[in-house]
Amino acid sequence: MREELPFPDKVLQTLHNLCATAADLARRSEEVARILNRDQNEIESILDKYRSEGFVESFIDNDGKKRYYLNARGIIKICSLFT
Repeated sequence: MREELPFPDKVLQTLHNLCATAADLARRSEEVARILNRDQNEIESILDKYRSEGFVESFIDNDGKKRYYLNARGIIKICSLFT
């Protein structure tokens, strides 16, 4: 039986489940926080850490909000969690 994923990996998995795999599909941290029922600042901190590790990209949208999406390394990381 597979162990439950650590919460930071669940954040990445949620981006993957939302198909946030390109800039035009990027999601705001508040969306991810709402889905996971967690604080937006906690989610943003986790996503910023993954960005610094090279798994996530981010940018500021036209409304001045930060959006995140998985890059190729992030997609591979998520897929490797299930193999």
